[in-house]
Amino acid sequence: MPIRPPSTDEVRELGEELFLDLTPDEVEFYHEQLTDNLEEYETIQSYDPEPRGPITRTRPRNPGTRLDDDEDPHNAWVTRCEVEGDEDGSLSDWEVAIKDNVAVAGVEMTCGSSVVEGYVPNVDATVVSRLLEAEADVVGKTNMDDMAVTRVGHTAFGPITNPRDDDYLAGGSSGGSAVAVVEGEVDAAIGSDQGGSIRIPASLCGIVGHKPTYGLVPYTGCVGLEHTIDHPGPMTPDVETAAEMLTEIAGSNAAHLRRPTDVPTERYQDALDGDVSELSVGVLEEGFDKPKGDPGVDERVHEAIDLLEERGATVEEVSIPLHADADTIHEICTNEGLVAAMMGQGVGHGWKAWYSTSWVEAFGKFQRAQGYDFPPNLKLKLLQGMYTIERYHSRYYAAGMNLLLELAERYDAALEEYDVLAMPTTDVTAPEHDPDRDAFDRLLETEVPANTSPFNRTGHPAISVPAGEVDGLPIGLMLAGARFEDATVLNAGYAVEQARAENGQ
Repeated sequence: MPIRPPSTDEVRELGEELFLDLTPDEVEFYHEQLTDNLEEYETIQSYDPEPRGPITRTRPRNPGTRLDDDEDPHNAWVTRCEVEGDEDGSLSDWEVAIKDNVAVAGVEMTCGSSVVEGYVPNVDATVVSRLLEAEADVVGKTNMDDMAVTRVGHTAFGPITNPRDDDYLAGGSSGGSAVAVVEGEVDAAIGSDQGGSIRIPASLCGIVGHKPTYGLVPYTGCVGLEHTIDHPGPMTPDVETAAEMLTEIAGSNAAHLRRPTDVPTERYQDALDGDVSELSVGVLEEGFDKPKGDPGVDERVHEAIDLLEERGATVEEVSIPLHADADTIHEICTNEGLVAAMMGQGVGHGWKAWYSTSWVEAFGKFQRAQGYDFPPNLKLKLLQGMYTIERYHSRYYAAGMNLLLELAERYDAALEEYDVLAMPTTDVTAPEHDPDRDAFDRLLETEVPANTSPFNRTGHPAISVPAGEVDGLPIGLMLAGARFEDATVLNAGYAVEQARAENGQ
């Protein structure tokens, strides 16, 4: 479609938005120059708008079907589909679920939102391609918090209820993936994590969720919140399955240049011997005793850490005071990051990776036509982010990002002394499901305090493993490690899992 040059009025309005204070003569001059210069944009259109590469759709696809309430009592699924994997792979006979902000070619992708409902990707995300190449079968797209901006399990298609007790919510934003694993409907699932969205529902539903080191697993073909914090990863019934899945999806590629192409990988399942006799564990003081936390959660997590000590690990307390405010800093920075992503048609600008032009074009149209249907939490974040950008010129964003660099240095220093840092994944159990509470009440009253988001900002790997129950609801222990030491983190989680099994837990 030919690009349309702006009118003189549009040039004047653009100048006002950019604080350029253009004179009438300048408006006329820039209008003439823009009209001429925009012809150059046709050069891009002369090429294939969707370059072929490692995430290309390779086989015909069934668009899938929606399920009724009887078939999907916890509202875990958006679409059930059947995409068969290749032959002779290491994940033969595996059935996997894919969170619905991760592209599966030919199958609708909604991001849990009515705004983009109906969008169908024409390529697979890299993680999907790799799973199919490993012979896994994709059997559906899982439900998620509306546009991934909350942690509780509320979607445009209704709440995702907790499979342990449907009077409670599953957590988010990868709640549907967690439910599908708990219910045994799949062998494993892919989630995405921008502030805890893999680990939080894993903790609240009682499964394993691993956020890999930043850049270890390509985010290409996934929809995120801000490219500096986006991580795809495995959600599984046990640590060994998570390690096997990570082995297949890890490694950079030519289309994903957020990290260098020589990202170190290994067969992570080979590291799972459960031997922690030489493991040193730093119990993060500031990860416990939160003002809105549940003391019962802290107690169960300490008991899980004790199991590591009983198996020979060295366990000591460590203090990183900045961690106490890290979630708040993350939220402040995310608000402005979201503005950049939304104004960049759902992907943002300036990062070296493959862009889905079909998603960019579709999101831009959906956003303008139906932006009023975005959830209140997202609207609040965008308004807050735009206000601080325009009124305070991103001063707080810049200061917050600098603090997060300092936080990363503090974690790095601690991880030179300890192999892993330990703390509760979430400070509470699953939030109650109140069907009478509207979206604005939920915005004000429902939250899931957690220790997860700092490690999205710093890029350290972190796993949530089941650590018992409080009042009949699951809770998780989170173990974080040095960058690209995912194998160490997984083995520590495996040791906890084995010890709990030996104790009949």
